[in-house]
Amino acid sequence: MPQGIELSNLDKVFWPAHGESPAVSKGDLITYVEEMAPVLLPALRNRPLTVIRYPNGTGGASFYQKDTPKYAPEWIRTITLHATQAKRDVRYVLCNDRRTLRWLANQAAIELHPWLSRVDRLERPDALVFDLDPPEGGFERTVQVALMVRELLRDNGLQAVAKTSGSKGIHVWAPLQRRYDYRTVRRTAERLAARLEAEAGDEVTTEFSKAGRGGRVYLDTGRLAPGAHMASVYSPRARPGAPVSFPVPWEDLSRVTPLDFTIASVPELVRADGDRWKDLMPAPQRLPEDLLAD
Repeated sequence: MPQGIELSNLDKVFWPAHGESPAVSKGDLITYVEEMAPVLLPALRNRPLTVIRYPNGTGGASFYQKDTPKYAPEWIRTITLHATQAKRDVRYVLCNDRRTLRWLANQAAIELHPWLSRVDRLERPDALVFDLDPPEGGFERTVQVALMVRELLRDNGLQAVAKTSGSKGIHVWAPLQRRYDYRTVRRTAERLAARLEAEAGDEVTTEFSKAGRGGRVYLDTGRLAPGAHMASVYSPRARPGAPVSFPVPWEDLSRVTPLDFTIASVPELVRADGDRWKDLMPAPQRLPEDLLAD
């Protein structure tokens, strides 16, 4: 058993063939996470992890898993945190090594969704993020909104990086020094989102209800909360074609589509260019004082 893990059902199809993309198997997923471990693990390390499991592939039933199963190997690192809403303790996986990553893939954990903070300072997120969620088929419009968000952040003294969500949207990520609690960072993000909505209300909305969005791109700041999570950079997504959340330079954003970055194509991109997420990431920043004022 490689690394003490009994791999099973490696030929099971996890992503059916889509267009010109061939089917992707469970074995392909395991190969992907093993090859991507050098760039994937730094994004996951010491962050409480929620996974989305698809035991019968992306065409079957799925479920979110926060609590580590009792049958997990004893070498899996975990952290136990109290979930206020659930009124119980949750034992989160900490995916800090290649063996844990391999075990998760063997458990059909296709999507990897870490917290925005690490265990040594759980109350302090290390980024201000916007999850830009368009209507289905609206990626090009989301690119334009992402560029607006970038400009808004720059006008307020913050630098940011973009990545495809791997689904249909874009994540805009402004790294922060770990000096602010979740409430402060979320309030700042909400203020910025409200400003953009006031300036470009025909294109963007902060309306949570899909029925009330009117075909606009949703500026989601809800990931900025303890227990909330978002798809990690380089995480596969359970969408047709086996796409992956992938960092994109701002100047290239208007020339890409989500399916440019898949389980099949991303390893070669990383072999050629290295860890784009690390290379594109600005230094951690302070929040501007005027955004912090009550």
